[in-house]
Amino acid sequence: MKSVLQVVVLTSLLASFSAFAHHPAEDIVDEDIYLMIDENLVDTPHADLDFTSMGR
Repeated sequence: MKSVLQVVVLTSLLASFSAFAHHPAEDIVDEDIYLMIDENLVDTPHADLDFTSMGR
């Protein structure tokens, strides 16, 4: 039983590192795309969104 618990803890530790991974499209999408998105959101209510308090 003790070895099963150790395996479960080790597996959960290794599986949690995927949460810190980069987004798959991070290096694929050009910087121009992000600039275009920023330009299109300037005059919309979405420009004021703030996610710093999300989940609290």
